[in-house]
Amino acid sequence: MRTAFAAVIVFLCAGNAIALETVTAFDSALNVPSAGNLAEPSMLYPGAESFAGGGFAAVGWSVPFGVEDLAVTSFHGGRGFGRAGVSFSLNASGFDLYGEDQEKLGLSFAPLENLSAGVRITRNAMRIKGFGQASAVGADLGVVYHPFETVYVSASVEDVAGAQLGESREPVDGQRRCSVSWLASEQIMFLCAVSKVRRYDPSFSAGFTASILRVLSVGAAGGNEPDRFDFLGTVTAAGMRFSYRGSHHRDLGMTHGFSICWTGDGNS
Repeated sequence: MRTAFAAVIVFLCAGNAIALETVTAFDSALNVPSAGNLAEPSMLYPGAESFAGGGFAAVGWSVPFGVEDLAVTSFHGGRGFGRAGVSFSLNASGFDLYGEDQEKLGLSFAPLENLSAGVRITRNAMRIKGFGQASAVGADLGVVYHPFETVYVSASVEDVAGAQLGESREPVDGQRRCSVSWLASEQIMFLCAVSKVRRYDPSFSAGFTASILRVLSVGAAGGNEPDRFDFLGTVTAAGMRFSYRGSHHRDLGMTHGFSICWTGDGNS
């Protein structure tokens, strides 16, 4: 009963962190396509796979607002083939009384050397003990453009067709995202982003990432709607990238996220 009560409180108070909008270890203001970093951000931006020079795979785990019963396990993997790319993503969360999962299968193509577009077929599903389960299939679209070697402009639209869940006809609240990143030097990258869940006001964020040592990077960003601060710490070793992402919500506290990413030869 206490677990169910905690879940209800989170879903009522979290604003953008609503049902079917899972808070994953990859869903962060600091997770945008940029020079040298395309594998993990491609989960949020279809089209980024085309710029990957090889294969990549990432596994993540996050605890929204410290509620362990709502922990989200994520997987994202793919490969770039010349000017084309493919990817597969999975998010799963919940406990015995409530759960949701999401799968995405993506394909992207770069008609120009510096411009790529992608599409993903998405399945959303949820279950509530005693009430049954429902699912819906939709599609996402995205575009990634880098007019200069150090600048990336990205945009994506989730659930472009307005999918609805089963007989309840509950809409899936897909997000629209847009971001710009600029690698000001070999050590510092600046970014800004805006996102909007269909039934909520736009959310703006801005921040930076910095390479302190060859194997260590840190980052920070601030945002509104909801008011929050995001933090990033990454260690690279043995061809793997280990990351921590934290997001502090003014009213609900910290969301902790951890991920491990592998990238193949030539991949960003």
